[in-house]
Amino acid sequence: MQTTSFGRVAYLVDFCVTNGIKDVVISPGSRNAPLIIGFQSHPKINTHLIHDERSAAFYALGIADATKKPVVLTCTSGSALLNYSPAIVEAYYRQVPLLVLSADRPEKLIDQGDGQTIRQLGVFANFCKYQSQFSESDEDLTEIQESCETAFSHLLNSPLGPVHINIPLDEPLYGTLEYQEQRIDPIVLHKIEEVTLNDDLIKIWENTPKKLIIVGQQYEDPAFHKELIALSNDPSVAVLVENTSNLYYFEKFCHCIDRTLALISDEEMNDFGPELLISMGGAVISKRIKAFLRKHKPKHNWRVGEFAIQEDAYQSITATIKCNSQEFLRQLNQIQVNSISNFGAKWKQKDFQGQEKHLDFIASAEFSDLLAFHIINDALPDQTVLHMGNSSVVRYFQLFNPIETVLYYSNRGVSGIDGSASTAVGYATQNTNQLNVLVTGDISFFYDSNAFWNQQLTSNLKIVVINNGGGGIFQIIPGPANSVHADTFFAPTSANVQGICEAFGLNYYSVSNASDLSKAVEDFFLKETNDQASVLEVITADCRNAAILEKYFKCLAER
Repeated sequence: MQTTSFGRVAYLVDFCVTNGIKDVVISPGSRNAPLIIGFQSHPKINTHLIHDERSAAFYALGIADATKKPVVLTCTSGSALLNYSPAIVEAYYRQVPLLVLSADRPEKLIDQGDGQTIRQLGVFANFCKYQSQFSESDEDLTEIQESCETAFSHLLNSPLGPVHINIPLDEPLYGTLEYQEQRIDPIVLHKIEEVTLNDDLIKIWENTPKKLIIVGQQYEDPAFHKELIALSNDPSVAVLVENTSNLYYFEKFCHCIDRTLALISDEEMNDFGPELLISMGGAVISKRIKAFLRKHKPKHNWRVGEFAIQEDAYQSITATIKCNSQEFLRQLNQIQVNSISNFGAKWKQKDFQGQEKHLDFIASAEFSDLLAFHIINDALPDQTVLHMGNSSVVRYFQLFNPIETVLYYSNRGVSGIDGSASTAVGYATQNTNQLNVLVTGDISFFYDSNAFWNQQLTSNLKIVVINNGGGGIFQIIPGPANSVHADTFFAPTSANVQGICEAFGLNYYSVSNASDLSKAVEDFFLKETNDQASVLEVITADCRNAAILEKYFKCLAER
């Protein structure tokens, strides 16, 4: 096989293939030419060309979300590498495996006035599982082998996350040679830590009448879902989930946390506070539940799962249990508990009441962001992958029960708006027969518009832009909405959605009222006009969005 003239780079490519790497996202440059040549020369590698490194990294994140496998990123030296930072941070906090292979100048040229040269080693020190730098010698591959083995052990073993290898390369950069594949053994994966509930934990479980399980962001997991359903039959257990938990609707789960909490009066709060809190999964969107549980602290708080960060989201942790979450639930289900508690039913009663009030309000609501989300959510076809932009978009979707066959994705590791579109684009390329819908705000759409500077856009991607005139989140959270500078500094914009679509060849449609949206949206999700993605702009800038949302929560709270 003919590949790069750098033996250590050719070995690295082989190492990637042996360990299951299939997708490599490339941002072109001269310094990383050996890496480009090496990956493009290998028949088992799919290469993706994305010029903008910030977009490229989120695009890779989307591929990793879709395939549940590590994805490689490679770029040239200098500031190019720093543009990966937002997606690397997101991957770190969401435990997504990305392998960054950064090309660099030889060490003797660092800080010597050469162009595109910075101190690259360690730039992701706070946000990656492991970092290393290759030797500059091609003569002895032993050191490179050891470096690869260590890096891939971190990349492939739980808890997952990004890994960075910095690779100094000297000129000439474009040579090739006949390379004989090396014998490489795949990395041996560590066994997931087994959990056995000790007597103290079992005793707490048996003797606690008010147990609350809250599940944050995670991938779909039928085995976990099955165990959680079984556990929810215990009347002492209340289960709170969000649509990013990817646990489809079940009658005993409380799926809309903010909607449910709005019905609990100040006088009732103590009755709904748990004595045992079990938190599982990743980030939880609801700020209300965090405030509630921080104020009404449980006696016991168990953090359960496979995670790298010792977080204490509810500021009351008493036990950290690192294990497979599904196995943990299975063991809880084996404990016989004869409880006369009605704690689970109390929470679910509020959830049912919230659902009824929600439907009553929506039935007579004027056009606004809230009604637009209802119409969009109601029209989503079965088997859709829904990508939710951050800020107001992901929060609005939490007010609606999840659809059983829909998968819910969002960049909630850090919750930035900077890569929602690029992530959705990357995901959509991996399942071209499945509808992918991105719902995003106008600011997020403009911010990440380079996502569409991409020759790999697929027609199964439909983008709904909620154009509420810029940064709707700043109108619905305390502080910015009351600032005298709200109209000046909190996300104003004069950019044009249609102009972006024309620039990148996207199909464009727009609506500005409920009737037109209802008529347009079903056809929009199903229409195949060409091989390009399509955009539907929903204009709500002149609507009373913040006032209507405030009225909605007041209606929920009315007795």
